[in-house]
Amino acid sequence: MTQTVPRKKKKPSLVLVMVRVILVLFIVVLALFLGAGWYFSNEIRSGALEPATAGPESYDWSVVDAAAAVTLESSAGTDQAGQAGASGIMWEGGYGQSGELLSSTESGGSVVDIRSILPESPTPPTDTDVKVDTYFWRGDPMSAHGLAFETVYYTSDIGSFPAWYIPPARQNNPNADTWAIVVHGKGGTLEESLRVVPMLHERGHPVMVISYRNDVSAVRDPSGYYTYGQTDWADLAGAVLYARDQGADDHILVGYSYGGSIIASYLTQSPLRNFTKASILDSPVLSFEDTVDYRATLTDVPIFGFEVPQLVTNLAKNIAEWRFGIDWEATNYLTQTAQIHTPLLIFHGTADTSVPLYTSRVMELNRPDITTLVVTDAGHTRSWNVDSEFFEATVNEFLDDLG
Repeated sequence: MTQTVPRKKKKPSLVLVMVRVILVLFIVVLALFLGAGWYFSNEIRSGALEPATAGPESYDWSVVDAAAAVTLESSAGTDQAGQAGASGIMWEGGYGQSGELLSSTESGGSVVDIRSILPESPTPPTDTDVKVDTYFWRGDPMSAHGLAFETVYYTSDIGSFPAWYIPPARQNNPNADTWAIVVHGKGGTLEESLRVVPMLHERGHPVMVISYRNDVSAVRDPSGYYTYGQTDWADLAGAVLYARDQGADDHILVGYSYGGSIIASYLTQSPLRNFTKASILDSPVLSFEDTVDYRATLTDVPIFGFEVPQLVTNLAKNIAEWRFGIDWEATNYLTQTAQIHTPLLIFHGTADTSVPLYTSRVMELNRPDITTLVVTDAGHTRSWNVDSEFFEATVNEFLDDLG
């Protein structure tokens, strides 16, 4: 009987082993890449698209000392850390006003800011949790400035929206027929306007401070998301129609941050845009895509701690476009500047970590004939806070020159 000798198994060649290893590594890297893109597309949704919801205030600073000035401590990177200029200080049941940031020091993952307190301002007690507030005033035109106002309602294509109406300081004045319409930023409130309302009122303009879709307690956009001007320009158009029904000949638009997107879209799409005498913008979002790119450069990859690579950001944007219906080109108003014919006064700060300063520079470069760019050392929407006298003098000179 013949005995069969079992064959020895051939060991895979080194080349085959290398191919398998490379294939496995490729699959792992691809999975990580796609996973990172999906993760950061969720970040785009949660950070830039989802509407604001009502909730308790976030008091992320603690009062260490409140003698001649208020000393605040928080973790490094906290909102408003090291931000120059006047700020409100909000705590449970109280609100005060600081005149200036005196110093800011960071050590061991904590930041300590010392801020002056205005002479007649309430001071938060030591060991109180507070919020540093860009708005500087809270309440309404009457409680903040003693200005009479009424809540009015205007309509757009999806519903009715409340607005503050502040009549002009003097009825018979050259500006009484030019309404000033103020548009707050994403997730903001009508209170954001309280820094500019007194100046506009004193100039003799009727002032209308509007809300719009996706505001807290307001009608939601049918998409379920913020659209960066693509649909909410119609809300601004509804406010303009209201003003015209009340006798306005023309209007001035004032917008903060996301409000700049709404105004830019209105100025490129609305049939009413020719009635716009001028627009004043602070830290405007003129390109949603450029803003996402900029924020990504300031964001670290979780666990690894390095900056988000542009390749991952590009993938995240593509996934977000597919998942959430974003039209990046339509929300880039820097490519649509030929359609804008209104004089623009833009304030933008070098310390803005929310919206890139270079987008306002591109607007100035594309349309130097209509754009006046004022670069300050302020953070996001804080040009008034850094130097209110300069801000107001610049606005007054700009509007006076228009006649």
